[in-house]
Amino acid sequence: MAMAARLRWAAALLLVPALSVILSKSITSRRPLPPLPPVVVVPGYASNELDARLTALYRPSSSPRCAARRGQGWFRLFLNSTDLEDRAGVRCFAEQMASPYDAASDDYRNTPGVETRVPFFGSTQGFRYPDPDRPNFSYMAKFLSRLERLGYRDGETLFGAPYDFRYAVAPPGHPSAVGDAFFACLQTLVETASRLNGGAPVTVVAHSFGATLAHQFLIRRPLRWRRRFVRRFVPVAAPWGGVVLGMYTLVAGNSLGLPFVDPAALKAEYRSLQSSLWPLPSPAVFGAGQPLVTTRSKAYTAGDMAGFLEDIGMGEAVGPYETRVLPLFGGELPSPRVPVACVVGVGVDTPELLEYPGDGFDAAPRMVMGDGDGLVNLASLVAVDVAWRRHPADRFSMVKVRNVSHTGLLVDDRALDVIIRAILRPN
Repeated sequence: MAMAARLRWAAALLLVPALSVILSKSITSRRPLPPLPPVVVVPGYASNELDARLTALYRPSSSPRCAARRGQGWFRLFLNSTDLEDRAGVRCFAEQMASPYDAASDDYRNTPGVETRVPFFGSTQGFRYPDPDRPNFSYMAKFLSRLERLGYRDGETLFGAPYDFRYAVAPPGHPSAVGDAFFACLQTLVETASRLNGGAPVTVVAHSFGATLAHQFLIRRPLRWRRRFVRRFVPVAAPWGGVVLGMYTLVAGNSLGLPFVDPAALKAEYRSLQSSLWPLPSPAVFGAGQPLVTTRSKAYTAGDMAGFLEDIGMGEAVGPYETRVLPLFGGELPSPRVPVACVVGVGVDTPELLEYPGDGFDAAPRMVMGDGDGLVNLASLVAVDVAWRRHPADRFSMVKVRNVSHTGLLVDDRALDVIIRAILRPN
């Protein structure tokens, strides 16, 4: 009996810690949770809706069918999968999406007679599903859903900053009407998000091209403004120094990630865009001696982009590249001087050398692989790592998630855990 009593007493003692934990959790659950830091999301390239309308000035050059919507108001230009699954629809899309450089104004402009707008600015609605009829083409939805499960609410603590991804911004001294207007709207959005949340500073989360755009936005705001309104900058898969595949898409075209679109059908449209020059490899990151593209008789490095553009038939882009792109990315990128938490994918085969078998670019190249996230090369992903750590008070960090691709970072649960921890972590 004495032994049985001792066992009962030992069992009771074992229950004490468990009861303590239960009581502690019960007491803790009654305490109000700390407020969620407001978040502004800047999506990646071709991740948000883009509307258009055709005025009387629009004159289609490819098919009279392209003018069918003329005078009928706004319609969804991107993403409309139904139109893009039709060959004639692709031709109309390419013509209406073009935004060629105008040397007289030193800026990029829409095709005459085509007006565009970005719907749902301030909300995540425009990039949760870029084509509302085909939600399976989205890679942002899971990330947004994870935030909502934490208590985030669109328009209250969660805000979206979609943009016209055909455009970008230019260095000081060069006009960029669309890019400058976006930055003005983004500043107002950040300030509004802060005001709606009791003056709390905002966490800016940006993916891919959106991260380089958000970085340009931050470094162009006064330092006092940044430190007042920006709690943390979380760039995900940012191509700080461009990507080798940026050269390939200028040669072959860009399908915008849509498996049913022939990249060649969009080549002329893609070449016309200001944003198509931003992904070109930076000599500051890739060096001036490392071949990135070779033909039988020539080798092109990041320091020879002008020669490359000339040889692929884009001589008209040399001027805009040298005056509007190279000054932004040709040297060391300045720190935004706010806390930064970079999240990148590594361990995925990524093209780092394109070898064309002949003297031209007609045949498909052999791709030599290196490390990266499948799209962005490792050297570009980590290009700011050393320089931005020079300001220890700004609290820079970089997390590499192995075997996760460029868009997979916003789908993979491991990567999402890292991003969400970066958002919620106290400064």
